[in-house]
Amino acid sequence: MSFLTPLYLLGALAIALPVVFHMIRRTPSGRQEFSSLMFLEPSPPRITSRSKVEHWLLLLLRAIAVVLIAIAFARPFLRVQGETAADVGDFREVVVLLDTSASMRREGVWDAAVRELTRVIDETEPRDRVELLTFNQQPRVLIDSRQWAELEPSQRAARVTSLLVDVTPGWASTDLGRALIEAAERLDDEREIEGLGQLRRILVISDLQQGSQIETLQAYQWPKHMSVELIDVGQDVSPNNAGLHAGPSEGNESSASEVRIRVTNAANSKREQFTLRWDGASATDADQSAVSVIVPPGTSRVVAVARLPSVIGTSSLVLEGDDHPFDNRCYVGTQRQRIVHVALVTRDAADDPETMRYFAERALLETPERAVVFHPLSETGDATNESHFDLIIITTRPDAETTDRIREAINGGTTALVVPADAQQMRVLFDLLDVSPVETQDANVADYVMLNDIDYTHPLFSELNQPRFSDFTKVRFWKHRHLDAESIPGIDVIARFDDGDIAAGQVAVGGGSVIVFTSSWHLADSQLALSTKFVPMLNGLLDDAAGIVTRPSQFLVGDTVDLTAFLPDFAIPTVLITPSDEEIVLTDSETSFARTDEPGRYRIRVDSLGETALAEFVVNIASTESGTSLLSVNALRAAGVPMDLDETDATTSPEVQRQLHNSELESRQKLWRWIIVAAILILFAETVFASRLTRVGKPT
Repeated sequence: MSFLTPLYLLGALAIALPVVFHMIRRTPSGRQEFSSLMFLEPSPPRITSRSKVEHWLLLLLRAIAVVLIAIAFARPFLRVQGETAADVGDFREVVVLLDTSASMRREGVWDAAVRELTRVIDETEPRDRVELLTFNQQPRVLIDSRQWAELEPSQRAARVTSLLVDVTPGWASTDLGRALIEAAERLDDEREIEGLGQLRRILVISDLQQGSQIETLQAYQWPKHMSVELIDVGQDVSPNNAGLHAGPSEGNESSASEVRIRVTNAANSKREQFTLRWDGASATDADQSAVSVIVPPGTSRVVAVARLPSVIGTSSLVLEGDDHPFDNRCYVGTQRQRIVHVALVTRDAADDPETMRYFAERALLETPERAVVFHPLSETGDATNESHFDLIIITTRPDAETTDRIREAINGGTTALVVPADAQQMRVLFDLLDVSPVETQDANVADYVMLNDIDYTHPLFSELNQPRFSDFTKVRFWKHRHLDAESIPGIDVIARFDDGDIAAGQVAVGGGSVIVFTSSWHLADSQLALSTKFVPMLNGLLDDAAGIVTRPSQFLVGDTVDLTAFLPDFAIPTVLITPSDEEIVLTDSETSFARTDEPGRYRIRVDSLGETALAEFVVNIASTESGTSLLSVNALRAAGVPMDLDETDATTSPEVQRQLHNSELESRQKLWRWIIVAAILILFAETVFASRLTRVGKPT
């Protein structure tokens, strides 16, 4: 047995204390009481002049407890049988991290990385334990320490070479922090293996570009006796690198006329003039639409580029004038504009600026997601042949035939908005719901009323569900119709006026619904049409009625895409076609796609609908990969990465190696815990034995 801190064994000298206490114990030689002496003054008893140990077992228990505690503090450990001083710490434990992110696609960088990896493998000793991992957004194990140990030393280099045949830089971003943590955890797990090396080191073979993510390192506690070595393979490459990435746009969508693109330039670049062109455009359009842009090094600029008639659907912009083309292409997607049909059942003239029809037609705007087609219907419903409507706005009571037609559309899933122009027109609500009509009158309003108790989760008000938009105190209503909730079975109140009357309510009918607004946006009834609330209210209702959901069309490599956001509710994606035209068959339960491994256009096919590329989305590389300037080593040190070991630490003296090895053995064996347990048991036995002796010594 050996000891990590043998000086604590001096504490075993405390074993003399129980012996001394036992020897100097002074006891009377004898005591005899007589009744005749009870009236005399007592005198001190006669003490024996000789001292001797009376309870040898009690002394032995106390001495053993003291010795065990001293041994525990000395931190004992057992050496491995057959191990000699020369065997201690004569091998290394190494995890090699090989960068395969998009920035490694620059010309010459990957070849330099392979050369450095080959050099590292050639310099390993037969007893070294090596693991090889590749990393971009996620680390991936190529060969672990067990597989390395199973190989003959002469076969290891060839094995690594064969593994690299199938390894090339991908398109994902660089998460250096996650890779370093994974490597450190794998090295720390090696502590459970018999025999520990003199040095645990992580070798990072990378271009060490500034866009590497290291934020996760801030909260990581690094294990002891570990260091990180950085091998930069991008120092001999041209520093000129500019990138092309999707710029900011409302709703993550590009407009129909132009697209906004962000051009970035590396901080150490020596160029600043570039040209943007549409890929796939005709020669004439490409020359006419070329955009020159000046971007100083270390900055970025957002450029608006006009779309071309010759470029249909998803296309890409190309950046010219850069040395490294890996990030010079940005794919741009456009959401297919859907035709939305809105029926207007009204007597209003189209050009009368004071009517509800006038404001409704101008409030329902065309967006990149939809184009609105209005179908005016008179009371007799003879103005259109359209059979499907997404939204029906009713201000006038139609005839019975038109009412039946509207009711059939509502049962089929259409939403109807009833906005009666006066109290008499409220009868259309009862007609559509097929309930007994109740006489409706205008409410008595002294001056004006305002909206209150609004349900902002309803599509009619959901666009205003923010504190800066939800204030209706400036919207006054002078007229509204009184509607008794009991007269409409199943009505859900959406909003009330501050006098308590219903302002808006909804009734589910078949697959659709009927929404009633007891006032209107006519200028004689309210200020609603002239307020900032009117347009988002009507557009939110139309988007919900038509099933239009604003969704992102731009994703980054490695993102998980929810496929259901691109398809109708009833559609099940069958096949996904990647940019390289690979067809991936999807299962019925596979509603998301995570294998976005390359930039480009991804198409979704739904065989049940008989359509190809019913929907599509585009994937681009992360803008951080364009930041190819060198990552600051001080940033890694500030994040806690142990990089302060100098070259002499790699070849520490045999005595230091032995001490490190002893520390690892003691930390793994933890014999002191069992010794402390034994000492506690000894002290417990000593306490029991001492208490028994006390009871025996008492007179009866």
